[in-house]
Amino acid sequence: MDAKKDFNNSQEIDIRVKPTTLGYYVTQGLMHLYKTQQLCDAILVAEGKHFPCHRALLASFSPYFRAMFTRPFRECWERQVVFEDMASSILQIILDYLYTGRLLLTPEIAQDLFTAANRLVILPLQDIIGRFLADSISMDSCLEIYALAYAHNHHTLLRVASHHITLNFEPLSEHESFPGLDLSTVLSIVSSDKLLVSSELTVYQAVQNWVRSQPTEHFSLIKKLMQQVRLPLLTSEEITRVQKDIIAEYGHAHLQWEQLDGVGRLLKSGGLRHGMYDDWIVSLGLFVSNMQGGVVERLKTHFLGFNLQTESWEEIPPLMYLDSSGFLSVGHKLYVSGGQRLNGSVLCNLHEFDALTGRWMQLPSMSVPRREHGFLACKQKLYALGGRSGRSVLDSAESFDLEKKTWSPIANLPFAVSHFASASLNKKLYLIGGFSHTRANGLAHRGILIYNTRLNVWNQMPLAFQCYKSTAVAMDDGIFVIGGLVEESSRRETPGTVIRALISGTHKCFFLSKDGTVSQDVAIPDLPILVLPPCAVQWRRRIHVLVGNTIYQWKPGEPHWTRSRKSAPNTRVTFLTVVNGVTLKVPKKTLQPLLREASAALTALWVADN
Repeated sequence: MDAKKDFNNSQEIDIRVKPTTLGYYVTQGLMHLYKTQQLCDAILVAEGKHFPCHRALLASFSPYFRAMFTRPFRECWERQVVFEDMASSILQIILDYLYTGRLLLTPEIAQDLFTAANRLVILPLQDIIGRFLADSISMDSCLEIYALAYAHNHHTLLRVASHHITLNFEPLSEHESFPGLDLSTVLSIVSSDKLLVSSELTVYQAVQNWVRSQPTEHFSLIKKLMQQVRLPLLTSEEITRVQKDIIAEYGHAHLQWEQLDGVGRLLKSGGLRHGMYDDWIVSLGLFVSNMQGGVVERLKTHFLGFNLQTESWEEIPPLMYLDSSGFLSVGHKLYVSGGQRLNGSVLCNLHEFDALTGRWMQLPSMSVPRREHGFLACKQKLYALGGRSGRSVLDSAESFDLEKKTWSPIANLPFAVSHFASASLNKKLYLIGGFSHTRANGLAHRGILIYNTRLNVWNQMPLAFQCYKSTAVAMDDGIFVIGGLVEESSRRETPGTVIRALISGTHKCFFLSKDGTVSQDVAIPDLPILVLPPCAVQWRRRIHVLVGNTIYQWKPGEPHWTRSRKSAPNTRVTFLTVVNGVTLKVPKKTLQPLLREASAALTALWVADN
């Protein structure tokens, strides 16, 4: 199939068959019969215009016509099918496509043609027009295209149009085509969790705009529409505005109230919409809470957050001092596993921070204490892998089910290993490099361990060099390995002793394909500054590296790293070192007081009849 586009955004579809094939002769024969109107055994009628055609051809393309011509319907014996609400020009285009394989698509006819193709169940035509509409979607057309896809349950087109609407909901709710949507279409839009709105008031205003556009027809539907407005997420000022509107415009209805705390608000609302979160880079680091005359009085594990939307720095409540912990995020929750205390003891604890409530809680502990271990998330499970416990290097691994809140053992690693980089990609867990014994013995692991979460099986891949304490970031169907330590050379202390490695930091980075091989096709510039271990995360197809209190970022294809304009502010704590980083979804500041309210307050829930 060849597709040709002209400057008017039209698209010509041409299905060509090699002239030596049987299909070529069939196609040519049907075209001749169609043009000469020979052997026609059915007539399609639109706007009074008659189109002689062939039942066998129509039935071969369309289940709609196949059922019509093979079952005891009136059209079966009358041999005439009348389409009361179809333009003759649209029917002509459809028949030309079926007989010749050629189709000239323009934006002016695409939607009507799509409706007709769906009505007649001509699957290849549905697919072609659906892709054309998806490719040409715009702010002016996306609401109509969404309504079209929703009405005909065309999943591909619906997904594209939905994505466009969720990104641009506020301006689209004020677009001239929004009031023309029917009730079911509006409900499907305003009920979506994916709307990028920072305040629920935007959704309420969209509902009001739709009702006010046609008050006679829409006035009685306000109660049904308001069921999709998440009133508990409105501030007191916003809910006052809504209450005034209800009293002034809808005498038959009133707001229903209930005493709710922050958790209750969240449950009753059904959760936040996507636009109500900010994305943060949260770094886990060791900070001195108080230092007098160079003497540390108190040391804790602190979490410094960089708001990527506002480019501002925030703090998260600290934990007790934990060194070499596992650290990851899932949505709006942080998880910290294991680690070492100041007294040298290694812990098996698992802590969870919920950004919605702003509080830490302790979850069931791992089966063994761990530090310098892998800690990854995949499909609602957390995985603790290898690491160290005291002086021992571990080969054990276990998973934590986030729904059941229980730990379970998984297949042991092929050998004990720690200090590796780790990442999760396509339901597999990757452990890159590291030490397979104590650091003093210098036994480096030149390889990659890959765990298949579905099969509970480990595989090994070789690595041509050593790396330790690097950071791995999954992106673009592969893994970017950032900085860390490398072994430059080795030497013997005395005859008969073990080999000791000479370790140094590196600015180098490399790309690992999903099969575990190093790819030379992806060029990554050297880090602008040496940092150990590097704190790196991925956000919007960019890798962000936190160096001290500064963030550098890089996107594949760019020649160098770019420094962020915003540095971390002076805080109440003294920065020592950052040891890990993740991205976290955090409710916007205006919502945090509502969600973190400990005491119950009177909260509007829905609109009820008087």
